[in-house]
Amino acid sequence: MTAASHGLRVSGRAAGARAGGVLGAGLLVILLLLVLVPLVVLVRTGLAPAGTLPFETARLTLDNFVQLFARPDTGILVRNTLVYATGTVAFAGTVGLVLAWLTERTDMPGRVAVRIVLLSWLAVPPLVIGFGWILLINPGNGALNVLARWLTDGAFSFELYSMSALIVITGLAQAPTAFVMIAGLMRNMDPQLENAARLSGAGGVAVARHVTLPLLKPGLVSITIFLFMSVVQTFDLPAIIGLTARIPVFSTRVYLLSSADMGIPNYGLSAALGVLLLVFAALLIQLYFRYQRQGERYQVVGGRAFRPGRVRLGPWRWLALGLVCVYLLVSIAPVLILGWTSLLPFYQAPSLAALDRLTLAGFARVLNEPLVLRGLTNTVILTLVSATAVMALGFVVAWHSVRTQGRLARLIDLLAFVPAAVPPIVVVIALLVLYIPTPLYGTIWLIVLAHVSVYVAFGARTMTGAVAQLHKELGDAALVSGAGTWTTLTRVVLPLVRSQILNGWLWVAAHSARDLTAPLMLMTSGSMVAASVVWIKWDLPDLPGASAVSVLLVAGLLAVVVPIQILTSRGMDE
Repeated sequence: MTAASHGLRVSGRAAGARAGGVLGAGLLVILLLLVLVPLVVLVRTGLAPAGTLPFETARLTLDNFVQLFARPDTGILVRNTLVYATGTVAFAGTVGLVLAWLTERTDMPGRVAVRIVLLSWLAVPPLVIGFGWILLINPGNGALNVLARWLTDGAFSFELYSMSALIVITGLAQAPTAFVMIAGLMRNMDPQLENAARLSGAGGVAVARHVTLPLLKPGLVSITIFLFMSVVQTFDLPAIIGLTARIPVFSTRVYLLSSADMGIPNYGLSAALGVLLLVFAALLIQLYFRYQRQGERYQVVGGRAFRPGRVRLGPWRWLALGLVCVYLLVSIAPVLILGWTSLLPFYQAPSLAALDRLTLAGFARVLNEPLVLRGLTNTVILTLVSATAVMALGFVVAWHSVRTQGRLARLIDLLAFVPAAVPPIVVVIALLVLYIPTPLYGTIWLIVLAHVSVYVAFGARTMTGAVAQLHKELGDAALVSGAGTWTTLTRVVLPLVRSQILNGWLWVAAHSARDLTAPLMLMTSGSMVAASVVWIKWDLPDLPGASAVSVLLVAGLLAVVVPIQILTSRGMDE
């Protein structure tokens, strides 16, 4: 190391320490308000006497927890949640594994197109998927049930309001997530050991059993835990289908206990259930990290000559593509039936006789309704502000954590990660209790705050990996040259990680627009978004109106996501 380089590093560290102290203090305050304070309020609410809010009394009691365990339906609640999560993960994991193997490890045609569709489909709201499936297999007049009864002379029909249907529908919605995670494992797995096994005379089944699956095992276990945790926390589909089917799970019970529509809200019991859900999620995430760390034992050496191995399917490659297209058609069917319904004055199953009634009048009607316009406007505000705030905060947290050593930096990094272990519905119920007596309640800004609290962990994790790849001397040189922290971040560091920021921004924006949990639990006349408008219109019922708003929401999301996916997929092996 030269003397000049050493001097630059020493001066940069001194300047960075001064700037990092002020920045760290500010980040600590922000994260405490976003993360720790709501969780403290949640626990305090669970310990408050029945019928009171945490700031109304100093008394502490375990009555809510005792009542929760004494309820006769608590065992049913636990059993339903475990069966639902286990079945969904098994279904989604199997579909995702097959799709990932076909696109990453075989010569199936159309692989890039399949990737683009699956990645883009992550932006479609589960709310829309759930309502679409109701139109498809509703017992009375669902389009597929009408067709099935016609084909079988009334001998067969699909069952919608059951645990098995809820598992399959949620599994179809979760399969693209499983695909993305498993495809990354397969894409980065060096095929040297598989090739060596084949050269030794092992067949395809033996190679898969003794080489491929053991190499993938730590990653697959981690993905399984992640998906299980995600399904336990999910709210949309259990609320849309599970409530009607009388299949309670943790997330919907928290909603019902805190909902004024079901009588006087029981915030104490709701918070107690939220605390238990939080503990369960924390245990799952510890297990998740344990298996992630074990992945290092299964790493193999790769280099410039690395090429992912592909299995030649021969004449079966077109059959494989056909099966994938069937899956994609089944996944897209809910949106197609919503599009059909949006063009009709009232819902009816697709038929040639109904073609004469198709019209765009439904879209013109909803776009002239103040409720819909307010919901669409608030959705734009919610997605833009939430995504920008999350990635800006994640970027600054990552830069401070990577550059700064010490307890403060570690504390900030820990606080930024805590929301990853907190179910979104738990965060929302905590913010609901905390901000009820404030002017923030009833505005779109409380939902923005909820989304920033929920997604800040994603933003911080995404940006930490990107910032860690930058040499510290880049920032040191700017600080020594007299640039302030803001200038260093915006003029030096930001341009180097803008692609990661864009990808993260798109992810947060899509998930913020598709979320139903926060908009529904914090819903007031002034905080309507597109998702809550769809919910209200469906409940009226105004099926054509709900379908039209759903189509507008999906079209808006895909118009942003699909072009980005096409651009980022250029150059991929076809």
